[in-house]
Amino acid sequence: MITKQALGSLLFGMADILRDKVEDYKSYILSLLFFKRLSDNYLWEIENGKEQFVIDYAREPSPRELEVIAKKKHDFTIPEGCFWEDVRLAPIDKKNEKLDSAVTSIAEQNIDKNGKYFLKGIINTVRWNEPAPDGSGGKKLDPEVLTNLINYLSAVDLSNKNVTVDVLGDAYEYLIKRFADENKGGTMAGQFYTPQEVVDIIVRYLKPQKGETIYDPTCGSGGFLLNAAKYIRENNDNPKSRLFGQELVWNTWAICNINMILHGFDARIEQGDTIRDPKFKNEENELELRTFDKVMANFPFSAENWAQNGEPKKDKKGNTVNKKDGTPQIEYKKEFVDPYNRLVYGVPPYSNGDFAFLQHIIASLSDKGKAGVVCPQGVLFRGQPEKTEEEDGQNRKADVEYTIRRGFLQGVDFWQHINIIDAIVVLPGNLFYGTTIPGAIIFFDKNKPEERKNKVLMVYAAKKGWYREDANMSVLEPHDVLRISTMLESWGDIEIAKKWICSQKRRLHVEIQEELDFQLSEIEKDTAEDINRARTKLDKAQENINDKQAKGKKPTASENKAVGTAQKALDKLLADKSARENAANEKAEKQRQAIDDVEEELMQMFADPELRKRYFSIVDMDEIEENEFNLNIPRYVDTFEPEEQIDLKGAIADFQKAMQTESDTEKELEEMLKNLQ
Repeated sequence: MITKQALGSLLFGMADILRDKVEDYKSYILSLLFFKRLSDNYLWEIENGKEQFVIDYAREPSPRELEVIAKKKHDFTIPEGCFWEDVRLAPIDKKNEKLDSAVTSIAEQNIDKNGKYFLKGIINTVRWNEPAPDGSGGKKLDPEVLTNLINYLSAVDLSNKNVTVDVLGDAYEYLIKRFADENKGGTMAGQFYTPQEVVDIIVRYLKPQKGETIYDPTCGSGGFLLNAAKYIRENNDNPKSRLFGQELVWNTWAICNINMILHGFDARIEQGDTIRDPKFKNEENELELRTFDKVMANFPFSAENWAQNGEPKKDKKGNTVNKKDGTPQIEYKKEFVDPYNRLVYGVPPYSNGDFAFLQHIIASLSDKGKAGVVCPQGVLFRGQPEKTEEEDGQNRKADVEYTIRRGFLQGVDFWQHINIIDAIVVLPGNLFYGTTIPGAIIFFDKNKPEERKNKVLMVYAAKKGWYREDANMSVLEPHDVLRISTMLESWGDIEIAKKWICSQKRRLHVEIQEELDFQLSEIEKDTAEDINRARTKLDKAQENINDKQAKGKKPTASENKAVGTAQKALDKLLADKSARENAANEKAEKQRQAIDDVEEELMQMFADPELRKRYFSIVDMDEIEENEFNLNIPRYVDTFEPEEQIDLKGAIADFQKAMQTESDTEKELEEMLKNLQ
């Protein structure tokens, strides 16, 4: 059986073949991987069924019995002539056509009991036979490149005989992360991937349970849904998860569906615009949303024209008026009327969809539902309250974003719920793919415990040193995640914090070891070929000398030099490999030590009320109201970075010493000038 590290590394090698050959090459790779998995597993399932039949009946199955075995064993249908091997053996000039035909046939042959083609748009999302856009008569994906890709992937058996569902699913997720890492600054990366550390914080605070429904309205490649399902499985003896998601981008929707299937999870993933065309509705009332027990999301930040009711602004000559960044200015001439009655707190500005997505999420929660939502920090403080002339000489109406946020905290007249904001985590900037906008996590709870009903937990996680700053992104390390999750879980209770840290340390140590094992396997793979080549060269050079000595001849100087040169080259490669392995081991050890350090740090913090103010605050509604429902974290948590303390006596002494040195130098120069005269 192959490990997920080895499989993930092997599969990412496909990127080297396809990179720069087509746009969005991840869709090509992930779709091809899915086809190979279905084909390999289909054949293995038949073989496995035949073997079991022979064991049970002591004879080979008849053709009719073989058909019955196939139907019982498979979740999918693959028509004759549409297997991986059929595509591999096709002539190179027919390869694209054969692959496109095979996946299209599979998509059309798989229909569920409701008449839905459940693989359509998923296995055939890529147009393998698409002509080149230059009109040359060739293919968009060169047949030779496709052949190389197919031959490369043919080397690994992706059936259950060699790859478990967990290993294959985790390798698929590894590929998705690698694709996102390659395009950190691009908007596409942010559309389909949320950093695992953020997902983990949300899932572990919401604690999805067996039998609950889990929903992500902007699910991307499915990270939240998968991790929720894994959490349920870890804690409930592998029960089935009830997963629901919606995604706008077609390719990403297909990737998410593949992700669910490869992990073995039964999920319903719909395609479409969540705000304008929500797919999950009450079966008895099409104008009422279906509600869920847990909602997790990372929606598109500050989406402009979210209601699709705006048009580019035109000048008097009919030309489009552009903004400074070159994009057109949008005019909103039509009002948006929501038929699903989600915008009960207010209609957000059409130029910014943050509060539209948040209200959709709240409307999608059951009466006891909870949500964890990634959003831009501006949601916490944008908007202005009403001002009157009696207060400060102004006459200003309340801004709609202010009104919506206040509604989350106080409720609206016809709702029984009052404060549905449970906790807020302010995250470092530059943490998310495709945007540098500082983010936050807002946790909503429609059934808050009595002792928390009029309180909000504010957690500060953006302090310098509480995350790693890479060249292009900020990264939360395992101990940073521990710090955040402990503050969330404990709500200021040191005893709860102690128990939580104890349970999480074990889990984080396992994850650190798994990452170390992967890094070491990557180093082994990267260096094996060069080291073997160097060893062969050294052995050959030494063999030449041994042959001469065996014949009583003296080796030449050049032959001796060849041995020395080959030995040095091998030694260097081995030393480089050892240095990389040592660096990986040292990094893992530092992470383990950092976890212990954070445990000590948190215990000191919980015991010191003054120190706690720099980490988190449990704020009551009176204080929030005094701050005019502004949830900007510095109003409640001491985010001030204290300046370095200066030893004044030492500084004065250093200054006096410097002045004396300067005076002595001037005198020496004067003496030298006198002597020259």
